[in-house]
Amino acid sequence: MKISVYLFAPLLLVACVSRPVPPVEPVAAEVALPAPDCSAESFAIYFEEGATELSEESDAVMDAVAASYSRCDLYKMEIEGHADASGDSATNEVISAKRADAVLAALETRGVDAQRVHLVAYGDQGAIKTGGVEAPLNRKTEVRLIPES
Repeated sequence: MKISVYLFAPLLLVACVSRPVPPVEPVAAEVALPAPDCSAESFAIYFEEGATELSEESDAVMDAVAASYSRCDLYKMEIEGHADASGDSATNEVISAKRADAVLAALETRGVDAQRVHLVAYGDQGAIKTGGVEAPLNRKTEVRLIPES
């Protein structure tokens, strides 16, 4: 039995030795964050026929636009209002302008600088028709984020 104690004594001694104390302050490793993706982006907000007010569903799109815009300070923004071809051209021009204004107002409340925004009202220009029947695909406002060069 004495032999086994003598053989294992060095192992017991090593197990009892304290380990080094970690440094008090954590070592800061420099981590390079990836650069944000500031490529061109496009968002669409759709409206009911004749409507110029934003729907509750458009809040999520407005939040996404504002988040993308704030991620990069190198963006300029274009807001393009559109209307379908169901009314006369003059009325459709007014509707598309009001839609673009409503989107800009919503984005301003989310921190977008209106000085960096270009508004365009296209009216019913380019309204999409399918098989001779007017489709609501042009009842929208498009927001384009464009990197400044």
